[in-house]
Amino acid sequence: MLLVEIDKEKCSGCCGCIDHCPVAAINVIDDEVVIDNDICMECLICIKVCPLGAPHEAAQA
Repeated sequence: MLLVEIDKEKCSGCCGCIDHCPVAAINVIDDEVVIDNDICMECLICIKVCPLGAPHEAAQA
């Protein structure tokens, strides 16, 4: 299973990833963009559309 995280240091809050997510797995909670990996279909569109590289594949333990 692939996990996607948002690098809060890189995220500008533009919401481009939210607008492009086909399953609405990305939301703003407490002024932070977060990904619900239970909903995420691992299409990686969020990674492709972000010019700042905030969404990224997370290292799995």
